[in-house]
Amino acid sequence: MAAEAVAKASSGAEDVQAALKKRLIETGDWDRISTALQRYLVEQGIEDDMKIRAEDIIKDQENPTLWKVKDQLLANATDMIPPDIQRAVKQEIEAALERQLQ
Repeated sequence: MAAEAVAKASSGAEDVQAALKKRLIETGDWDRISTALQRYLVEQGIEDDMKIRAEDIIKDQENPTLWKVKDQLLANATDMIPPDIQRAVKQEIEAALERQLQ
């Protein structure tokens, strides 16, 4: 019973997240925020760090697949972005959504 409740809550959260993303895409805010984040990642060398990390993951695996590499990269990707940048992105998303509600 508890597992079902967790699954429903998780599914509900995913549905809300998908709806919010769709709304941001429709308004163009998703592209604007993504472009700003991508520029920061390039400027700070984080993108290069991720490429090096991906190469290391591939070298360490006997039979690497795109999905295995992606999963391992994503496991630590958020930690590579400084907290102030994470906060700034969240604030941009919140501001964009608030503009939609007005």
